Amino acid sequence: MYTASDVIEHLLDSVGGGAQDHSHRVLRQATFHSYRDLITARDWRWHNTSEEVYIDTVYFEHILPWGVQSVDSITVDEPVGWDYVGSYLEPRDFTRIYNNTTWNASTPTIWTVDKKPGQDRYRVRVLAGWQHPVTATLTYRRRPKDIRYTGYEPTSRSGTATWPENSDVATISNGSINQLMVGSVIRVNGDTSFHPEGLTGMHPYMDEAVITIVDDNLTVLSPEGVNADYTDSKYIITDALDISPGMYTAMLAGAEMWTQRLLGKGVEQSAALYTRDLKAAFESDAVAVISGGPRKHGWGAYGVYGRGAGVGALWWLYIRPGEDQGTRDSNGGVGGPNADGTCILPNDNWGGNANTEFDSCGNEV
Repeated sequence: MYTASDVIEHLLDSVGGGAQDHSHRVLRQATFHSYRDLITARDWRWHNTSEEVYIDTVYFEHILPWGVQSVDSITVDEPVGWDYVGSYLEPRDFTRIYNNTTWNASTPTIWTVDKKPGQDRYRVRVLAGWQHPVTATLTYRRRPKDIRYTGYEPTSRSGTATWPENSDVATISNGSINQLMVGSVIRVNGDTSFHPEGLTGMHPYMDEAVITIVDDNLTVLSPEGVNADYTDSKYIITDALDISPGMYTAMLAGAEMWTQRLLGKGVEQSAALYTRDLKAAFESDAVAVISGGPRKHGWGAYGVYGRGAGVGALWWLYIRPGEDQGTRDSNGGVGGPNADGTCILPNDNWGGNANTEFDSCGNEV
């Protein structure tokens, strides 16, 4: 794992500094500023994530995690196996429709993102165009948490650690641990005299693990799944950098530039290196796109704008095959060619593709 401690060590080796408090304050600030600049430089694909939400009402709200950069899409998993992607509207347009008293469950799915009143958080608001409880997949780009521990604070390295072999519990003696360390990384080297350094240091760490629970001891999770036996070992606790391998060099270059800037030195050369390394990070940020794959629904009765088989009508005007054989709900069965239950349909879980055409009963043509 790449950590804040690794960046501090790099700065000590590259731009200088020592054990003096002032030097470490500068290096800490440079690390924090570089990390902030890097994670907000673009919508990194590394930070794409998703979560499932359960929607059982026509209007639905979901509070987003702190620091979400941008929301990509909401994909609804319909009861019969179709994936349906909702349409985004600007908050102003969404509110106008939301305040429209003629809104009903036969209207297409729309969503927006705005600030939650009274809270410093964003929310997703959904007006659902279906009549059955569904699970929806919300995809967005999260913002990593800020750095707190670099491994050089007194609370990050005081005392010793005992970590039995292949155990998920580490005990800190004569140290100071707290709940804010959950999610941070503990590193040990089995040395009773020197604190662990990065793998390029003279006293490299031997094992590392993510802290998952803090109580009287530390509950830890080792990426390797196993660890050696350590008794009264020196240790450090530092925050992991939530960045891809391709972003790490840009992180170091940015920290060098900020160090020069904070020390009042010329930054032209370091800024040029940072620009070059940031561009390389942009180019390496290449994985499959978060959206844009083929949708499973087709045209006609199931198309977004129903163009197949000469139907020319929106999908929600037609039944969806399922356990109810395509009949509408118990509120009168308004709209659709199967309002009177004349269509006899199987439970279609296949989903078709973008070229699939359907007749007015929802059967493939």
